[in-house]
Amino acid sequence: MKILKRYTNNLHRPKAYIIERYIVEETIEFCFEYIKKAKHVGVPESRHDKRVGGKGSRGLHVITLSLKELLQAHLYILNNNNEVLRYIVHHEALVKKSNPKMTKNRVLKEHNKTFLNWFKDIIFGDDNASEKLRKLAYIILGDDNLWFKDIH
Repeated sequence: MKILKRYTNNLHRPKAYIIERYIVEETIEFCFEYIKKAKHVGVPESRHDKRVGGKGSRGLHVITLSLKELLQAHLYILNNNNEVLRYIVHHEALVKKSNPKMTKNRVLKEHNKTFLNWFKDIIFGDDNASEKLRKLAYIILGDDNLWFKDIH
C-alpha cells in the first residue's frame, strides 16, 4: 500500500491516479524489457563479434533439409523456370478439370501436392524434352548418387 499511496497526487480521485500510474509503470517495464532484447537499428555489427563469442565461421556448416522442405524448394525452382511454365499451366488446368467445383486456393494446393510426380512422369515419357528439364525432373527420383553423377 505504501507504493500505491505514492502514486496518488490528487486526493480527490485517488483510485484513478493509482490505476493510471500503475499502468504507466507496467508499460515502461514492458518497453524496457522489449528494447533490451531488440537489435539496434542502423548500427552495423562487427563481423568479428561472433567469433569472439565462440560462434566462428571456420569449418563447414552442413544444413540438412527435411523431405518436405526439399520438395518445397524443388517446387519453388520449377515454378520459377520459364521452360516449366507451360507444364505448370497444363497441370493446373488438369486439376481444375478433374475437380470443377474446387476453389482457386484448393486447386493451387492440389497442384502443389501432385505436380512434382506428374512432372517427372510427363518429362520421362516425352522423348522431345530438353536435357535441362530431364535433370530438373530427375531430382524428384530421390536417388542422390545418380543425381550427382548426372548433374555434376
